[in-house]
Amino acid sequence: MPEDKKGLSWFRLILLQVIIGCLLIGICAYSFRIPVDVVQIVPPQQDQFERITGVPMRVDITYPGLGTVSIEDPKELLKLKSSFSGLLSAGKQRAQTQTPRLLLTGRMTYLDQEDIPFQVETGAFQFGDELVNSLDVSAGIRKLQSTLIDKILTTAMIGSAVQNGKNDVFTLDAGQLMLLSQVERGDLAAQITASTRIIDFSHFTDLQQPPDAHFVIQLSGGEQTKKHWIHLDWYNSAYFVVYDLLDETNQRAYFKLNDTSY
Repeated sequence: MPEDKKGLSWFRLILLQVIIGCLLIGICAYSFRIPVDVVQIVPPQQDQFERITGVPMRVDITYPGLGTVSIEDPKELLKLKSSFSGLLSAGKQRAQTQTPRLLLTGRMTYLDQEDIPFQVETGAFQFGDELVNSLDVSAGIRKLQSTLIDKILTTAMIGSAVQNGKNDVFTLDAGQLMLLSQVERGDLAAQITASTRIIDFSHFTDLQQPPDAHFVIQLSGGEQTKKHWIHLDWYNSAYFVVYDLLDETNQRAYFKLNDTSY
């Protein structure tokens, strides 16, 4: 066989093998759907949900006029993360014109991504840029707000509010608000700080009766037409109840004074 025909035969054989190889690769890629340089566009809402899948390290909650508390317990953080995720996935945004009576703000700090701010009011929850306020999650939002308020109404927080010179503290006497002296404020703050939070208050029958004393903390920074007051009902110098009338969830915190028994 001449040299030129022999070389041409080898070239045709190699070309045939390349063609067959390319066909086999194409068939395999189509059969197994091997992704090659596939660009996926993630919808903004899905991106918001994925942002909450990070690992939370701390949640800071700010109560207007009282201050900020931090939650770092892993179990509580996972519960909050689950609550946030459930509200965002189930809720929708609708038109809202009412000004919130009580607005809690906060920030979720992550181990593996940027911090994300959030805010909670009685009928709406916002996480980052995502807002939900539809009726199908209203009960869940109120439950979340109540949970966060419960974390804030501590002996340290209430005692600090009494001691804060920017706040006015009154006692209700014969239907009149009487401003407490510095000595009286110091004594009240000391009793509050030394008290113990209680969960089971079902055996307190005195709650059906008017309190023996009533104190009001007027928080600074509020609008003149909308005073922000924290109320303390004092029962028999044995325990007291703390609540905020702006809180539409009607959350109350119960405390036992340290020198009494029940």
